[in-house]
Amino acid sequence: MPMLASNPHEATCPDFTSEKYLQARECLLNDAINHEAAANQLELLWTVNNDLERQEWDRQTLAEQEANKERERLAAEERERLWQELKREQEIALQEDKKKYRNKYAPVLQDVAVPMDTIIVLAPIASCRLRKGDYCELYFFTNKGLQNAELTPCSTDDDAMALLQSGDGLHTFVPIAAARAKGNVTKDEDLSWEEFSEAAHRLVAAMKENNWEKENVDNHVKFWLALENHPWRHGSCAISKSALLVYQARVRRKWHDTLNTGHSFNIALVNDRLLANIRDELVHSARVAELDSLKRVSLSTPSLRRSEINNFFDHPKIFHI
Repeated sequence: MPMLASNPHEATCPDFTSEKYLQARECLLNDAINHEAAANQLELLWTVNNDLERQEWDRQTLAEQEANKERERLAAEERERLWQELKREQEIALQEDKKKYRNKYAPVLQDVAVPMDTIIVLAPIASCRLRKGDYCELYFFTNKGLQNAELTPCSTDDDAMALLQSGDGLHTFVPIAAARAKGNVTKDEDLSWEEFSEAAHRLVAAMKENNWEKENVDNHVKFWLALENHPWRHGSCAISKSALLVYQARVRRKWHDTLNTGHSFNIALVNDRLLANIRDELVHSARVAELDSLKRVSLSTPSLRRSEINNFFDHPKIFHI
């Protein structure tokens, strides 16, 4: 049935005895039915039809109410879905922001006062390498390296990237702050023993903080202790002492380069033959440098005979091992 235009519950029965319904009554007249009886029949027909319309009206009203409830339910579900989607996007954005700007969200111990101890602040490049387990120069852990890291001003451009070439020839993008620090680094072999001692124990602590394998950390400790306690370390020959530092630099670099290859090794096992070769290399370099110095002197001092220069290699007594 089509939708009813008006509420049949509010309809009133017409006066079928009026002149308006004369023609309708005449259609019902016969010998047994007069105008009064015809009006009663018309009223009865209207009542029956009104009852049917009331039932249909109630059905249509209920259906419309249920349809409205369903539309409201769907609309509420859509609003909730959109709200949850917005919350999810906001949570993702927040997590990304926390990753990018960790210091903004770093928890602070509210019951701890300003410490008296020195707070170690590493250069960004050192922190990055430690997190990845890569080779990191000892310089960053010396007093000088830590001081430079502390005094290096932060910039709004520190998140920008620079292209650098690594030791294996590969190019990689690193933060500009890390690239700036790289230019001021003293090589391990050029450190003094005092600087080596400053840095070694700090690097061990940093390895532990960055969850390096315990066995690897322990082997580094044994490695450095072996060099610290080596007889050459406490002898009088400067070249022998330098050989230990050069050995440390080369072996530690090679240890990192051979990780995850078939050529990895235990860094704690000192190779005395390699150490001796390094010392011989340094002795030779020192002799060559001294010879060059003598040659330069000979050019400005004619009295220095060639035999005196040649005699240098025959009696290299200045290099006691």
